[in-house]
Amino acid sequence: MNILKFKKKETISSLNNINFKDSYLNIKTIEKNFISFSKIELTSILNLYSKQVSRGIWKDYALDSQFDNAVFSVYKHTQDKPMYQIIKNSLKGFRNKPIFFIKKDGEIISKSNDLLIILSNFEKKLSIKKLKKH
Repeated sequence: MNILKFKKKETISSLNNINFKDSYLNIKTIEKNFISFSKIELTSILNLYSKQVSRGIWKDYALDSQFDNAVFSVYKHTQDKPMYQIIKNSLKGFRNKPIFFIKKDGEIISKSNDLLIILSNFEKKLSIKKLKKH
């Protein structure tokens, strides 16, 4: 049987040496480098999502924010892989213009600097059919 001895003074003194203010600032700078959707972008994506849910096409979604991109994934079933992924990509954060992608099964379907152009791919186009004369 091993006996463990804890030294309280060393752990407390090591905690006193840590400057919590600096570590808080480091966390804030890391969070600023993460890409995320703006409120306007997320609103337009969720409006499209609600239309597709009401049609019964889409069932679930997931949001992911990473260091160089933000991803909105759309699922037909919760356990499946995503049907579509709407990706906002930017290497330098919010200072440069982001690029938006739509991915389906790992392939880029559409790419643009404007999110509304990307989302318009999902809207049904009105088609005018000529009637045949009998």
